[in-house]
Amino acid sequence: MTPPFQRYPLVLRIFLMFSMFVFNISIVSGIALLAAKSIFNIENASEVSGGTLNGANDINAFLFIQGISSLGGFVLTAMMFAVLESGEFKQHLRLKAFPSLKFIVLVVVSIVVAQFFIEFLVDVNKQIPLPAKLHFLDDFQKRAVELTNTIMSFKDVGHLILVSIVVALIPSIGEEFFFRGLLLGDLLKGKIHPAIAIPATGFIFAISHLEFDNTIAIWALGSFLGYLYYVSGSLWLPIAAHFTNNFLAVFMKYFFNLGMISEDVANAKTPLYATVISIAVFAMFIFLFNKWKNPARFVETEESVEGTNQIL
Repeated sequence: MTPPFQRYPLVLRIFLMFSMFVFNISIVSGIALLAAKSIFNIENASEVSGGTLNGANDINAFLFIQGISSLGGFVLTAMMFAVLESGEFKQHLRLKAFPSLKFIVLVVVSIVVAQFFIEFLVDVNKQIPLPAKLHFLDDFQKRAVELTNTIMSFKDVGHLILVSIVVALIPSIGEEFFFRGLLLGDLLKGKIHPAIAIPATGFIFAISHLEFDNTIAIWALGSFLGYLYYVSGSLWLPIAAHFTNNFLAVFMKYFFNLGMISEDVANAKTPLYATVISIAVFAMFIFLFNKWKNPARFVETEESVEGTNQIL
């Protein structure tokens, strides 16, 4: 039986992809809300879901809702849509190819090195005035910062693990499944040039976060993740990079909460020399990625994918 979405035009598939995401995350978030109300014995489940947190129990409930919603929105949508396009999801999302250890190490180190460069992009973005029509994002960002500080105000290992799962692990898997494995994969299979498809997907990834001050940095990161997916043909490489980036933020916050570092990294000012070194070293890593790359062949039909998904 031919998968129903296989012959649909690319534009229609993209529309259906996001429609399915909205539908799935709405349904799963509602289920997660009801489950959290019962599991954590909270009466104000909707307020907790919106970020009004009073105490550890509310924080745990919020993390539960966020984790389940992210899985339902991103992972479930990517798997379902891949099946409707090709009849399966592992090969379609390129989960059967595993990058070599040298690629994984290079990716992890490159993300660590790029942190100063990312902070520089955030500083540049903050110099751009928020358009009048987007002033609602200002309040949204302030609430997001307050919420982040609340859920990251932990000092025990248990909450470090829990927050790492919800803030680092689940988003790195879910968002890569959707934005790189599904969206970028479909654009490349639809013969959209990588020079257009990769930054376009990165931009959609950035604006989906609704963080104006971080848009440029998230766009750059999203484009890098798309580049990793393209040059390796494996979704596991951008997943590793995404997890490393998010986990670094959680881990450094944990160190700050314990008093092991004197300044919160989120508020720290990056010296110019550190930014220059970061950019130079990161550029060298890009050179190595280009030198060692083994790009997959993205085709509209999946007949030859199995042969291209070899271990790097």
